[in-house]
Parts: sequence; structure tokens; C-alpha cells
Amino acid sequence: MQWILDHSQLISAFTGVGTLLVWVIYLQVFVSSYRRQLRATLLITRGPGDGLAARCFVTNMSWGPLYVQSVLIALETPDRTIVMPATETQDEEQRAYSRPLERTRQGPLQPAAIRDIGSFEHLMAPALRELPEGVAAVQAVTIVVLGVYGSEDLPVGARRRFVVTPAADRLRLHGATLDTEQIRKKDERRKLLADLQRDQ
Repeated sequence: MQWILDHSQLISAFTGVGTLLVWVIYLQVFVSSYRRQLRATLLITRGPGDGLAARCFVTNMSWGPLYVQSVLIALETPDRTIVMPATETQDEEQRAYSRPLERTRQGPLQPAAIRDIGSFEHLMAPALRELPEGVAAVQAVTIVVLGVYGSEDLPVGARRRFVVTPAADRLRLHGATLDTEQIRKKDERRKLLADLQRDQ
């Protein structure tokens, strides 16, 4: 007890430093959590099946709603890469839809909402028109989703690459990575503006 009384000022100083450290850590956790809430996060996944008829799903894992503005498709062949917009549905798809909003892949996506943006073969159709060799030449397909989120000045986006491999009498499709790449660097997001203008 006497030792505590003799060193009360030192103990008080250490207590103050400890309290300050706790508050600094708390502030860092709060700021980190707040910044995560401001970030847009999209998931691009393949639905049931592993063929080109499988559906492609986009899920909004952001804190707030996001407006899907454009969908781009990139087909990789041994010789080149073809990039084309795939925002609008094709004639074959449109016949299955009666409402105008169903004929486009644009539109708002609420938090935790999932949207079916069509089969991979339908998404690939516009780019395949530029490929005389046909779908058999495709080695990989990349889906890019661009959107507008909250107060962000630049467009947000995400991409995922799927590898195409021949199997018996059909083509199989599987993700090149387990997760979806988020496009968050400012220079990359500025480049997205050119992609959006291409799709207007």
C-alpha cells in the first residue's frame, strides 16, 4: 500500500497512457469500419452448372444501394482479346421478357441483393460476333460490372475471370480465382469512364 502511495504519480501517468492507447485503438477500429462501409463491394459468381449455359450472378455486398450502369465482356483467345459491352440483352433473351426494365442489365441493386444478368453464352454473344473462329477459340472470359455508388465521384467496378476448358462435347467454365477483384484504385476507376462512354 505504501509503495502505491509512494509511486502514485507514476502509476497515474501509466494509467493515462494506457487509457490513451485504448482510445487510439478504438478510433482506428471505428475509422476502419466506417471506411469499409463507404466502399462498394460487388460479387460476380457462376450459378448452377459449369457450362456456358450457367447463369452469371451479381451480388451487392456494399453498405448502400448501387446502380449497375454497364456490363462489359472480354474474350481471350490465343491471338487477341475482344472487349465488348454486354449491357443490353440480345434478341433471343428479349423475347423472354415483356417489361423494358427486364431487357437491360442496368438498374439499382439494393444491399445484399442478387441479380441474374443472364447466361454466359448470352453475355458472350456480342463479342463472339467479332470472332470468326467461334466460341471454340475462347480460352477465358472476364465479366466486368461498372456502377455508381453513393457520393463517389468516379465509377466503381468489379471484375472476375473465368477459364474456359473443353470437356468431351462441351465447354466448361470455372473461376480463375476464388474471389471477385474489386476495382478501387483511382487511376483504374478513371479508366472506367472510357469504358462507360463506349457503352453509351
